[in-house]
Amino acid sequence: MLFLSWRREAGMLKVQRQEELVRLCNTTGLLTVNEAAEILGTSPMTIRRDMEELAKDGRIERVRGGARSIVPMAQAEREYPHEKKRSQHSSEKQHIAQIAAGLINEGDAVFLGAGTTCELITQYLGEKSLSVVTNSLSAFELLKSNPNIELYLLGGLYRPKTSVLYGHLTEEALSSLSVDKVFFGVNGICAPDVMGHNVDISNLQRMALDKGRKRYILADSSKFFRRDLFTFYSLEQIDAVITDPGITPEQRAACEEYTQVMC
Repeated sequence: MLFLSWRREAGMLKVQRQEELVRLCNTTGLLTVNEAAEILGTSPMTIRRDMEELAKDGRIERVRGGARSIVPMAQAEREYPHEKKRSQHSSEKQHIAQIAAGLINEGDAVFLGAGTTCELITQYLGEKSLSVVTNSLSAFELLKSNPNIELYLLGGLYRPKTSVLYGHLTEEALSSLSVDKVFFGVNGICAPDVMGHNVDISNLQRMALDKGRKRYILADSSKFFRRDLFTFYSLEQIDAVITDPGITPEQRAACEEYTQVMC
């Protein structure tokens, strides 16, 4: 399995290592001590201690030789449908969207990426006159009746699960554009890596971020110390990560080695 083929860097913080253990268990269903030690680059003894603590906290179930997820596999899916994402961490996303909207100035040209946090930005734009480019059909629907917005919807292949347009046609339309600010949600941040689940969408995210003079990642605190299949950007290339007050001191410190954190 590709996800399990990656060897993690040794020396990660304990909280980071344990979050990754939970993530691996939820992804694979069952994880052995030796597999986890190899993936995370640490000793089997350390993994056993971590698994015991996580089992005691009710986050995984300890079994002989390893641990398994307490979440049914259907619920452990890492790429949730758009409607389900809307209901997750909703207050945190509202907080992030308000901060992001405050960074947008009158007359800006803005790219809003796919994702439920990005689409919430549309609620806080007020009467600002803006140019907005997006590949999110949800964001387009929310902005299309705003008379102050010059709105550009990028064409392409429609992905109903995440309400996003992507692919060759989308990239071609994006290639000639340049914007003041880009905002993107992500599946995970494990500093310095910014991560996504779908390779084609991740490629589009990278291209869109490159088009911005200012680049912002929107991530609620559940996304930190969380890996996914593809690294599409580095925090060193981002102007700021916008998050919520639930971020831990360890998570914040890890990100601030590379970029600004706003919450």
